[in-house]
Amino acid sequence: MPKPPARHKRPSQNLWVETQKRDQLRWLATGALALQSASALCAEPADTEMPYDWHPKETLTAEQLTRVGPGCDGLYIDPTRDRTTGDAAPIEEQPLYIDADSSEVTEGETARLEGSVEVSQGDREIKADRMIYNMVEDTAALEGNVSIRQPGLLLRGSGADAKGTDHSAEFRDAQFVLHEQHLRGNAKSIEQTPDKVIRLREGQFTSCEPGNRSWLLEGEEITIDTESNWGTGRNIKLKIMNVPLIYLPYISFPVSDERKSGFLFPSLSVSEKNGLDISTPYYLNLAPNYDATITPRYIGKRGGMLELEGRHLNSHFASLANVAFLANDRGGRTAELDERIAAGELTEAQAVPYKGENRWLGHFEQNGGTGSTWFSEINYTRVSDNDYFRDLGTNSISLQNTTHLNQSASVGAQFDHWQLRALAQDYQVLLYDVDDPYRRMPQIDLDGQYQVGPISTSLENQITRFDHPDDNWRNGNSIIKGSRFNSDYRMSANQRYPWGFVKPQLGVQTLHYELDQDALAGHADANPTLVSTLASFDSGLIFEHPGGVLLQTLEPRVFYLYRSYADHSELYNVTDDGQNVNFDTSQRTFSYSQLYRDSRFIGGDRLDDANRVTIGVTSNWFGQNTGNEYFSISLGQIFHFDNQRVALTEDVSTEDKSEFAGDMRLRLGERGRLYASAVYDGENSVFKRGDAGIQYRSENSRTLVNLGYSYIRRETASTTGIDQVDGSFVTPVNAQWTAMGRYNYDFGSKTELESFLGLEYNDCCYRVRVLARRWLDSNIAPLADSADALYDRGLFVEFHLKGLGSSGARVNSILEDSIYGYRERENYLNQKK
Repeated sequence: MPKPPARHKRPSQNLWVETQKRDQLRWLATGALALQSASALCAEPADTEMPYDWHPKETLTAEQLTRVGPGCDGLYIDPTRDRTTGDAAPIEEQPLYIDADSSEVTEGETARLEGSVEVSQGDREIKADRMIYNMVEDTAALEGNVSIRQPGLLLRGSGADAKGTDHSAEFRDAQFVLHEQHLRGNAKSIEQTPDKVIRLREGQFTSCEPGNRSWLLEGEEITIDTESNWGTGRNIKLKIMNVPLIYLPYISFPVSDERKSGFLFPSLSVSEKNGLDISTPYYLNLAPNYDATITPRYIGKRGGMLELEGRHLNSHFASLANVAFLANDRGGRTAELDERIAAGELTEAQAVPYKGENRWLGHFEQNGGTGSTWFSEINYTRVSDNDYFRDLGTNSISLQNTTHLNQSASVGAQFDHWQLRALAQDYQVLLYDVDDPYRRMPQIDLDGQYQVGPISTSLENQITRFDHPDDNWRNGNSIIKGSRFNSDYRMSANQRYPWGFVKPQLGVQTLHYELDQDALAGHADANPTLVSTLASFDSGLIFEHPGGVLLQTLEPRVFYLYRSYADHSELYNVTDDGQNVNFDTSQRTFSYSQLYRDSRFIGGDRLDDANRVTIGVTSNWFGQNTGNEYFSISLGQIFHFDNQRVALTEDVSTEDKSEFAGDMRLRLGERGRLYASAVYDGENSVFKRGDAGIQYRSENSRTLVNLGYSYIRRETASTTGIDQVDGSFVTPVNAQWTAMGRYNYDFGSKTELESFLGLEYNDCCYRVRVLARRWLDSNIAPLADSADALYDRGLFVEFHLKGLGSSGARVNSILEDSIYGYRERENYLNQKK
């Protein structure tokens, strides 16, 4: 090997190692890369924090300020971040340079470098005050201010010993910074073994900025396999404000962005009915394409339960399965329930009906055939009882609290012009005194679509078998079962022009039944067939009034619909107790969106007749330069030329016109909008239904405000009607504090439906959310014949230690369900990090 120069001056660098020796020394730079995995696991904030690569806010550029996280006073800046390597060769193939103030080779075996030693290869840099390299044993010792830098990583230590033969190394008193992950820390020693395993002793790390010790993770020994990116720890302690909070004798954890097995942070809440509710999920990364989460959960007033979730993905299917089980439910009690039991208003069996019972949940969903000509979907959910969601909720399972649990499976194929699909479907109803709906066993759809020039052709065919486990409804009436065939064939031409549009349409619909004879009366026809034709003409004009900064349009629209009458008498009174054939059909709720529909029914059991015209008008105001809509108002009404003889029963509608239906939208600056819709009965001078509201979102999406009002006149849709106000908000109080809340109240019943108030503290390295909530507990099943509402109250807490993970999704789920736009807000803010 050529002898290095005795001394040279900077900034020039000299090629010290030729090709034949470059491989012997490359382990120095390779070791730095391997230590990137280790650095994510070792950190120890000390009283004299290291300021390496830390830049306070006042020193940052405008672009750098956009990367500063909430509550942070600065940013770790990687000096290699913006370096451009272009088409440079891989770093292992780039030349290795060594530079020092002085160097000396003794007897051709030992090289001693003194003063500002630098070893560089591409973007890798190693610096030390001194380096002694034994060329025979291929070992090196670095001393004094040893530092290793590569993109995204800075590692410093007091000294290091390394072997080039097996690429092993050991660093002493090492400190690190991971810039993008906002992590820093230290370890007393870091050892790299020949099989690329890194072992840290007495290591710590945190995402808190210099000078902040809010949390840190500390381990006696941490071992990392840098090839598989698996990490394990022994005798691990989580410290909050220097106080040990959680001790684990053994854990595994992520050392990269890949999913890793390990404990997730617990979810914690306290409510009157359940008491303390804590769950501690453990995530199992079993393989790249499947994983599982096991969540032990303890509910103080009910007992211990277990929630399981498994996911699987392959080239054909994406699957998700959930199971939850609570053995021997203790019942759950509140002071209010105890008072009612003592007063004789409730028995203990009414108050705690599931005491001593096992309660469970099962869920499976699967989607198949993505990107293929075939497709499939399974969505099946079942619970042990009607009150499962109300009593237990789901701490670790992403299922909605719903009153109808879907149990369906479908499979189909997509061709150039046709789609074939088969469906089997049932529901579990979680309402009391409500009949179960029909099962579809099965439903087969064959739909075709053709386009020839401006002419569109739609050919829809459906055959369904409607079944039911019972023979009679709750009121004792007979349940009609059977099969139904529907067809709907249409041709239309949708022509649009700068001045407006025209859309003529022709079609024919058929309806045929094969009913089970055992439920029918002697006079009933088990195979009725109905046919109806339709013709419609939809047209609109666009008048523009340009001028100034706004463009105003006036858009009158006329929609004529004719549907021939089909005699439905064979579908009425087909049983001895007067039942009508109706498997899945209901009448649409009238609103502005129904003005231009061609059927007033949802479902396939009625072919409604029509001879009517809808006349409406819309006016829009747009920005001339931006094209943004600032204001829109629409109004319309239906005029009937004939009576409407087809109904769910034998009733005939003789109204000659509908109510007025209107819709309005107003843009309030760049971030807000006002909306309203209403149905007005002009003959009786009353509003039948309506809703209005205002929504606001600040430019940075940190503030959301929603205020809405809904009204349905009592005799319009139900005996109680709806008269509700719903307000919600989330807004920063200062740089780190955020307030949020909701209030939902029904004026008709004088009942508060839900209210909560919460606070969030968002620090640079952790986030805490606390939510105090009061909600109506008897919204699914009343516990007694009492007008008094039963409420539950709870306190929900969520911790998020940045760099480690969140404490669960319970608080986040409540906020997403209750505050319009909250999910989009969180996604936007996460993208800005």
